[in-house]
Amino acid sequence: MSIPFFSARRVLRATARNRVVVGYAVDPARVAPLLPDGLSPVRDDGTTPISLVGVELTNLQVLGVGGPGGQRVPVVELRVHVRPDGAPSGPAGTWTAQAYVPRRLVAWGARLLYGERVATTSMQPIRREPVDQVEVTYRFDWKGREQRVRARGEQPPVMPAPGARAHALLRPRWRYSTARDGTLLRTRIERPAVPICRVQEHHVTVQWSAACGDIGALLQDQSPSHVLLAPRTPVTVHGPART
Repeated sequence: MSIPFFSARRVLRATARNRVVVGYAVDPARVAPLLPDGLSPVRDDGTTPISLVGVELTNLQVLGVGGPGGQRVPVVELRVHVRPDGAPSGPAGTWTAQAYVPRRLVAWGARLLYGERVATTSMQPIRREPVDQVEVTYRFDWKGREQRVRARGEQPPVMPAPGARAHALLRPRWRYSTARDGTLLRTRIERPAVPICRVQEHHVTVQWSAACGDIGALLQDQSPSHVLLAPRTPVTVHGPART
């Protein structure tokens, strides 16, 4: 089946649970040389957002059929906020520098259909609920080292104010990737605005260069600019279209 056929279809539907987004603000001049041809870094107050995201996809359906792995798939990804070259006010979205999942079938599908950089590894998401709080941890192994992302937030969740930066970090409408022939692909993602928990504490232990390559190396010794925790978000992913 061709990419144009899939682009008109809803390929994946799921509920994104326990989503942790750790955002960093990076100099665009350092990001630009590391992006695929056809993409430029988003500039937000003079910096480019890069986010480390942990999420569990549940109630997974692929082309209307129940997904693999008991319909519960954890994912950790590093993504850069980008837009197409020559479109300073064009459709902003994200590009995945590196992603990790525990299931080979999921990784294979993402690489085949979307051209994503996805590797498989053991992964253990943990959720705890102390009184009036929620704590979410994503742990995965890479090259013999444990990587960890954790956030603890207040309950109940609250809706971010209109125009808050949280919306841009939690709800990018487009995802960009590169096909095998080098063609730039754009995928539409539907996510509604949802309440989030006010984060009180966070912890990130990642060997950035080893786990996330050159983009990850930009985050070495950096402190996050934002940490967000969204308990539950419905998400719909369409098929990719050539830009």
